[in-house]
Amino acid sequence: MCIPAARPRLADLLGITLSLTCLVHCLALPLLILLAPALGTWFAMPEWVHAAILMLALPAATFAMTDGWRRHGRALPVLLAGAGLGLLAAGLAAHEGWLALAEPEAADRLLTSLGAIVLATAHLLNWRWRHIFREHLR
Repeated sequence: MCIPAARPRLADLLGITLSLTCLVHCLALPLLILLAPALGTWFAMPEWVHAAILMLALPAATFAMTDGWRRHGRALPVLLAGAGLGLLAAGLAAHEGWLALAEPEAADRLLTSLGAIVLATAHLLNWRWRHIFREHLR
C-alpha cells in the first residue's frame, strides 16, 4: 500500500508547527509575562499543555520520519527527531518535578526550547530531502 505524498508532508508540517508552538510557549510567553505582570494570569497555560504537545509531536515525528527514511534513506532527520523528542520529554519531566533539579523552571524552558528547535530542524531536513529525492526521480 502506498501512502499518498501529501500525508508525510502534512506530518512534517504538523511537526514543525508543534515545535514552533512549543518554542513560542517556552520563550515568548515568559517574556510577555515578565513585561506585563498584570497580564500574567491571562497568559497562563494549563498544566497539561506540555504533555499534550509531546503526545501530538511523537506520532507526527514518527510518521514523518518513517516515511522520510523510506524515501531518502538519510538517518540525520531520524536521529535529530529522537534527540528533539528526548529533550522535550526531559523538559516535561523538569516541569512536572520528576527530576531533582535546583532550577526546574529554567531547566524546563531550556530543555523544551532546545527540543523544539532540534525537532523542527529534523522536520525541515526531512521535508527538504524528501523533496530533493522526489525531484531526483523525475
